[in-house]
Amino acid sequence: MPRPPTVLVVDDDPTLRRNMEFILQKAGMRTLVAQSGEEALKKLQTAAADLMLLDVQMPGIGGMQTLRAVRDQYPDVAVIMCSVLKEIPVAVEAMQTGALDYITKDFSPPELTARVRKTIAQQSDRRELVALREEVRAHGDKPMLGNSPKMRALAQLADKIAPKPVTVLITGESGTGKEVLARYLHMRSDRKTGAFVAVNLPAISAELVESKLFGHEKGSFTGAVRQEFGKFELANEGTLFLDEIGELRPEVQTKLLRVMQEHEIERVGGNRPIQLDLRVICATNRDLGKMVQEGKFREDLYWRLKVVPIEVPPLRERREDIEELAQHFLARYAAEYGRPQQTLSPEAAQALRLHNWPGNIRELENLMERTVVVCESQIIDESDLPLDIAVAAGLSREVEKAENLTAAMAAFEKGFVRKVLARNLWNRRRTSEQLGIGYSTLKAKLRAYGIGNDSDNE
Repeated sequence: MPRPPTVLVVDDDPTLRRNMEFILQKAGMRTLVAQSGEEALKKLQTAAADLMLLDVQMPGIGGMQTLRAVRDQYPDVAVIMCSVLKEIPVAVEAMQTGALDYITKDFSPPELTARVRKTIAQQSDRRELVALREEVRAHGDKPMLGNSPKMRALAQLADKIAPKPVTVLITGESGTGKEVLARYLHMRSDRKTGAFVAVNLPAISAELVESKLFGHEKGSFTGAVRQEFGKFELANEGTLFLDEIGELRPEVQTKLLRVMQEHEIERVGGNRPIQLDLRVICATNRDLGKMVQEGKFREDLYWRLKVVPIEVPPLRERREDIEELAQHFLARYAAEYGRPQQTLSPEAAQALRLHNWPGNIRELENLMERTVVVCESQIIDESDLPLDIAVAAGLSREVEKAENLTAAMAAFEKGFVRKVLARNLWNRRRTSEQLGIGYSTLKAKLRAYGIGNDSDNE
């Protein structure tokens, strides 16, 4: 069952507050109450609300002033203004200030309930529209950029399983875009109007992971000053993305298995099951099969999560996509920072293709962002790239130009020494230690290569 909406009733008339509370609770909604604008804003600091029923005329902070504060500080909270006055100018001002509806206090219970439900649905539609626009802007019509054979196969599989409610296990190295793929699966499913809730499990302390996932009741542990919904409840009727599932503690694995089997949770400190309807997508950069063999991950949970496994290839295994990705990030950050559009020279594009990208797409994105900020030229050349990437590209070209094995070996040695020097910020003593040769031998080689001089770093 979906989570019932929470309505914050704000009115200085205690009788009216109780009446509205009674009507809304009878309709299956949760309610919070406040007798002033000041109290309402304080409540929103510690309690989540889907909608606020806000009186126009109150002592202290008036209704319009409170509405402006809510619009600035809590834009996800829908607002219906309430008044005894049937004055069109007041209603117009309220709507222009950010209220989604205006109702007079001679409402009937069915009318109030209907208007509240309609406004909550309207706010949800607005959030969904914003999310869809952002998703299209960021990722377009593909799960991830790239036209290499591996990415085309991944896109075909993603399109095939996205409409199905199956559990998906996404594997791959850090930075390959596992969450991007998970969002794509959500947006192409029949749950796209529901929430996409992403949880980075290693970022949650071991003591709080159960509470964050399953929620808790007020007073269930020290510091539980109010009831909290967990990530599972927040993702109800949508998609829950559990990133780095291999980091989950054994006792939480057991509870997760029960949730996956029974489709229900119990909040920490609670004693009643809560039915859920959501899709679970998990991701990991670890070998869960090996963890099962080592007794570090439950085998039954492993098979429950691995209904459809998808492996996202590292960037070094799809080098054909690197230039397209780089240009995509250059365009994105040029727009974000208000800079002219930049493009890669053929030499720079080749240098990027030759790099091994241990940080995968995340590393490439960070490099392109830095390039947009730092580089003034509209053509990104090889010299604008980090030294280790540029040196490695030069090394590759020198080896390719060699006409025999001796020349190729000499070119490789020169390029490799230069690469290690660059990595050590031209410190020759540290470089000689890493190369495993004597300091005087390195100095002789550098003189022969024409690299550096005696004033370089020792």
